[in-house]
Amino acid sequence: MTAQESGGTDQSTTAPEADPHVTDPHVTDPHVTDSDFTDSDGEVRSSVDPAVPTDPAAPTDVTALTHLTGSTGSAALTDRDVTRLIPRQPSAERSAQGDISLDGVVSRRGGAGRDGGAGRDGSAGRDGSDDRQGDGGGAADATAAGAAEGWGHRHRQLVGSAAALVVVVAGLVGWVAVHALLAREQLDQARSRIAVLQRQVLTGDIPAQAELRAQVAAIGTRARSARSLTADPVWSVFGHLPWAGCPLRSASVLARAFGTMTDTGLPAVADLGDGLNPARLRHQLTINVNALAGARAPAQRAAAALDALRAAAQAAPDCGWIGRVTGVSAARAEVVDRGERLAGALDTVSLAARIGPGMLGADRPRRYLLIVQNPAESRANGGIIGGFGLLTAQGGQLTLSGISGNGSLPGGPTQASPVLALNGSFAARYGAFWPDRVWANANLTPDYPTAGRLYTGLYKAGTGVKVDGTISLDPTALAYLLRASRSAVLPDGQVVTAGNLVDLVESKAYATIPTVAGRDRFFAEVGQAAYAAVESGSGNTTKLLSALTQAAQEGRLLVSSNHADEQDALSGTALGGALPTGNEPYLAVVTQNAAASKLDYWLRRRVSYQVRPMPGGAGAVTIVVKLTNTAPDGLSAYVRNRGDEENSDGNPLAQNNIWLSIYTGRGSLFAGARLDGHYIAMDAGTENGLPVVSTYLTLDRGQTRTLVLKVLEPHAEPVVAVRPQPLPFPEQILVQGVRVAPPWSRRAIDRRQGS
Repeated sequence: MTAQESGGTDQSTTAPEADPHVTDPHVTDPHVTDSDFTDSDGEVRSSVDPAVPTDPAAPTDVTALTHLTGSTGSAALTDRDVTRLIPRQPSAERSAQGDISLDGVVSRRGGAGRDGGAGRDGSAGRDGSDDRQGDGGGAADATAAGAAEGWGHRHRQLVGSAAALVVVVAGLVGWVAVHALLAREQLDQARSRIAVLQRQVLTGDIPAQAELRAQVAAIGTRARSARSLTADPVWSVFGHLPWAGCPLRSASVLARAFGTMTDTGLPAVADLGDGLNPARLRHQLTINVNALAGARAPAQRAAAALDALRAAAQAAPDCGWIGRVTGVSAARAEVVDRGERLAGALDTVSLAARIGPGMLGADRPRRYLLIVQNPAESRANGGIIGGFGLLTAQGGQLTLSGISGNGSLPGGPTQASPVLALNGSFAARYGAFWPDRVWANANLTPDYPTAGRLYTGLYKAGTGVKVDGTISLDPTALAYLLRASRSAVLPDGQVVTAGNLVDLVESKAYATIPTVAGRDRFFAEVGQAAYAAVESGSGNTTKLLSALTQAAQEGRLLVSSNHADEQDALSGTALGGALPTGNEPYLAVVTQNAAASKLDYWLRRRVSYQVRPMPGGAGAVTIVVKLTNTAPDGLSAYVRNRGDEENSDGNPLAQNNIWLSIYTGRGSLFAGARLDGHYIAMDAGTENGLPVVSTYLTLDRGQTRTLVLKVLEPHAEPVVAVRPQPLPFPEQILVQGVRVAPPWSRRAIDRRQGS
């Protein structure tokens, strides 16, 4: 072996012969790989300790060492740097040289072991005379100190860089948070102002144009501010983060859509101010048809912009749980809902502007049969005809004449011959009741366009007068009009108010007026007095429009036209009252009096609808209908009448007889029914393509009967269209598992058009 120099003293050791029973850990350790002994450049690292001088024959790059350390004596190098600067021994020498093992056995370096020879720095071993006092020992200490100092410097740099990064990220997060709060504040203010605008359009309370333009401008300013706050590069970068960035992306989409809508749609709303301002639109019972016609184009432009807003909001990501936590999901749903409602209101304005002038006699006089229904004897869209009159419209001016009770029906209660041909499923369902001859049965169908044609046919058969359409309303709708104007005063001085009108004409009149002729006169007087109250002009236009809107939404105000284009436009609205034509889930519960009594004033109805999704997209539906007869003692024989029985003995127990029908969605299947816990058979059929099942049931005084119906809907959609029946006391409806939409809402109509 070669002698090594250390501290000026020559020492040499000769490696003993290797013991074959001693295991070399560097050879046999399976966890040690070749990569553990190579540099990044693939060369084998030297196993020589940097503190041990090497063979003088091997040159040392002192220049490089000096360049890195700054001097030849101090070391500011890492262990790795020092190792790389140590000259490589020739491979033959390297293989011949051994190591010093900790226990004195021969290892790769050679030299004395722990108890005998040279230590790591070339001095005496642990039990020798010298202990790391040579120059080699000082170099090792300097190297270790330098390495520690270098690591500390790098550690401080790393900590400082991390701290700076945390500060920057925190600042950016704060920036986004502040912008989010500001954007939300701006959108909240804009939404609240749109809510005001929505209410004004829905109720017809359109302010003057200057005020309306100021409202629109304020909404636009806030919407553009929110759009700007959510459009900067920092917001965009954070929005691209997975999961956590979803609410930012969604908010940005909503803000952009909102801003676009205010730029393109709301200015059109401002243009409505001139034509639809109540002060200009109506004077008593005269409507400004020119102003109404002028509202069509701006209403259509605004509705189109709101449709775009709604579509963009629906396309924005919902973001799931994080969307609910951050409020983005709620904001998205509100934009969709509010946009839909305002667009629906503008659709109504657009429709009124399109067909209203013609129906109000802008080109030629129009005549309409006005029908006042009586829900005390219920029918599908209200009640039997209780009174009637002829409404004439000319140039927007309305006049009412010939108000009479049902004792004076043209041609009598029953016509001598049919006035229309009944076909198909309609004839199969209603033909036995003569709806084409009997006034009281013309509206057995819930499809008001069909009822309107029957009414006009009956009126023409009885009078020879061809009318342009019909208008049906019930006492509750009249009460709404009185509430919006003033009380009605009868010829004898009796005051009829919004609060007592319904009870007066549907109940008390039968107790206080004993004859049919006397009640006919009374009903006619109430109708004339109510018309005079509305005609007086004392009512606020906005309140009157609100009253008409509420009546239409509840099915208490219905209009038909014998002009095809007008009827087509009306059929898709609550005012038209048509049965739906699409494939959406649908529910309509209809109770009709089958005894010719007036006991339905005392009928109370509760309905529940529950859907459970099924494999394949279908829905298992359970419908529960509860009917209660609350009739008191002491009702007159006329009210308790059982015209369906020959020997009713005056029906002292006030038993009612009801024809109950349930309509469900197109393609749905009836799966069984139980009445009061017992399985029953029901008559099944269709009307306008809608499945309908029906049964008769009697109700004793104080009795509640429960029908449970099982139905399989082919499409378990998130929305069910529910059609109300106008009753003296509104029914209670509970829907579980899906949202409820009126069958004439934009949501239901859009789904029909997409089917």
